[in-house]
Amino acid sequence: MLTRREFSKFALAALPLASSKWPIAPVDTFSSKFNGVQIGVITYSYRSLRDTSAPWSPTGVDQLMDRVAKATADDRINFCEFWIPLIEPPSGPPRGPADAVDVQKREALRKWRASRPLDIFERARKKFNDAGVEIYSCMYNFYDDNTDDEIECAFDMAKALGTNIISANCTVASIKKVAPFADKHKIIVSAHSEDAPPDPNIDGMVFADNLVDALKLSPYIRVTLDIGHFTAYGGDALKFIREHHSRIANLHLKDRLKNHPEFHNDINTPEWGKGNVPIKEVLQLMKREKYPFPACIEYEYKSDQSAVVEVKRCLEYAKAALV
Repeated sequence: MLTRREFSKFALAALPLASSKWPIAPVDTFSSKFNGVQIGVITYSYRSLRDTSAPWSPTGVDQLMDRVAKATADDRINFCEFWIPLIEPPSGPPRGPADAVDVQKREALRKWRASRPLDIFERARKKFNDAGVEIYSCMYNFYDDNTDDEIECAFDMAKALGTNIISANCTVASIKKVAPFADKHKIIVSAHSEDAPPDPNIDGMVFADNLVDALKLSPYIRVTLDIGHFTAYGGDALKFIREHHSRIANLHLKDRLKNHPEFHNDINTPEWGKGNVPIKEVLQLMKREKYPFPACIEYEYKSDQSAVVEVKRCLEYAKAALV
């Protein structure tokens, strides 16, 4: 009778023979982590892959998820923040007064969320995982008119996507409303440093004092620091990161012009390296201090090239900054 040690040696010796008899297809593995800093991408960057002329349908969403997962893998990025509006029926408050069509779309989205179509999110998760891309976090829009059920839905969607972090495009009022739900679900809600489109308060979440105040609401509240928007509104991204790194869940990387506190456009959102955002300095700080949170590319500037090409350019920019 073979001893346990002899059996182990026998089993290990047999593995090469078994492998040669039944070859396994190689797995295409890749990583976008450079010198200890994890670079990811927010899937909003691939929004141009949507066919906006086609009516929304679950089949259309599945096909879009195939395209976005493939684009992320083609760019050799293994980490992403999942932008939930890529899946949801088109809606959301406009930047300005809502007309009858806006109101109708908003109610339709509310009903769709209430139906809990979580299978769509589960299929999306599988597509990304199969492509070698981890869904690190997801982004949900928390606005002042969200019902409690819509807030609950965000946590259900996050769980279906396999993440315990929700980046919150939110207002000062809505993050206060969401905080108890974060405590209940024990899921991180990370306030995004951008003034949400329908926020009537010009002193919004893009400002450091409001972000810091949000951190006091719950141990599950964090910050998703968009260093582009933060800089455009006069913030010092390097200073904020140094002071609050332990409460940062994620960064959004983009370039903007400093002290241009208006909604981003083709003029104030230039290609990386042509604006005033200290992208390289932030990445070097992350490398030097070994901060554990990722930095996600958000491609938002104007280009005649495809999103896949431009996201790849942004990745190379980040990689060069981390040498």
